[in-house]
Amino acid sequence: MVKVDEFSNSGLLHVQAANWMREKVYSHEWAPDEQIPTEHELMDILQMSRGTVRRAIQALVDENLLTQIRGKGTFVTKTVFTHPTGSTLISFAESLKSQGVDFSTKVVLHEVVPADKLIAAKLFVPVGTPTLKMNRVRSVDGKPILYIESLINLSLFPGLENVNFDTETLFATIERMFGKKIGHSNARYAARVAGERARYLDVPEQSPVLHLEQQIFLTDNSSAEWSNVWLSANNYVVGTVLQRV
Repeated sequence: MVKVDEFSNSGLLHVQAANWMREKVYSHEWAPDEQIPTEHELMDILQMSRGTVRRAIQALVDENLLTQIRGKGTFVTKTVFTHPTGSTLISFAESLKSQGVDFSTKVVLHEVVPADKLIAAKLFVPVGTPTLKMNRVRSVDGKPILYIESLINLSLFPGLENVNFDTETLFATIERMFGKKIGHSNARYAARVAGERARYLDVPEQSPVLHLEQQIFLTDNSSAEWSNVWLSANNYVVGTVLQRV
């Protein structure tokens, strides 16, 4: 049983209960794929009503920290994907494949647009340069895990707009079709809320997401792509290996 003084005297009870459960998940006291206590057990532990406990559980289900299986109970969501950062540039598709994860991609926006001032500055091209604007949702087991907004320099890749990116991946296509090699990227991560992109990730608008903005360059330093990637925060972790010199 949780001591009453472990909860603050202010704030909604279901929020406090959700915070307590969330900490159990984050600390791995409730391990991935493990069944959590039943509603009745949580009512006894927390000394809270069924309605309060249910609202707390639903909040964590909405965050994809918990998964409810009819007839079995509620479990800690086990799917967490790692995207490596460090000295080697690897795409998200390549990262998922390296982890043995099957995924699907759905293109939700695909159009050729002239580069405006912002796009031109990000891609280091003249204003008006043909640019492929392409937004994609990548899913695992039918659940969205990341949303990609890409702007691609078509002056380097004429005809790229005709490729079906529901089935093809960008880096592999560039290297196969055009004989050009991806060289390096400038990238930065930031914590955000999902906002208007929540509908693509199938999460509430106030859900936390990890935002990656990156510029991709070829080995000859030509600017190939400017992209913004929105990662479901409870599905993805970013990992790196650092050496002390």
